[in-house]
Amino acid sequence: MIEESERKEPSSTEENTPKPHLKHKGTKRNYWPLKVTIITLVLSGFFSFFTEIVSTKSNLVIAFLICILLIVISIIFDGIGVAATNCDIKPLTAMAARKVAGSKRAIRLVQNSEKVSSICCDVIGDICGVISGACSAAIVLRIIAFSGADNYRLLISIVASALIAALAGTAVSVVR
Repeated sequence: MIEESERKEPSSTEENTPKPHLKHKGTKRNYWPLKVTIITLVLSGFFSFFTEIVSTKSNLVIAFLICILLIVISIIFDGIGVAATNCDIKPLTAMAARKVAGSKRAIRLVQNSEKVSSICCDVIGDICGVISGACSAAIVLRIIAFSGADNYRLLISIVASALIAALAGTAVSVVR
């Protein structure tokens, strides 16, 4: 056993010298939230601008078709995000070994499933949902303006909102 008097006390220079294995490696910054914010801003601006221009300058049928198109886009991208998250990579690697077209891209999507799901489900799906809601509000206002049904404004608004939400919600739940 080593007695306390025999123990070597570290000198002050030994304590202050950095150990080679304890050096901090370069920290990699996570720019993903910033990228998602920029992507969301650009996409929502584009979709909103396009929808606003077309729905205000066109007739009621075109505005309704645009609203349906936004719901379909939301459904497609929700499906892609859910598929990337729930997909098993083993069959994809077997397909890549047989050089099946698109298998390497599918592997990359599955390996980055968090980002794919975030972009497809949360960004594009939510943007299309919000803008389809705004488009349905524009449709309601046009219906009220054309029909002169000011007394039924609340009823028309509720029916249109419920119809759009039912279409979007049912279709998305079928995809998931």
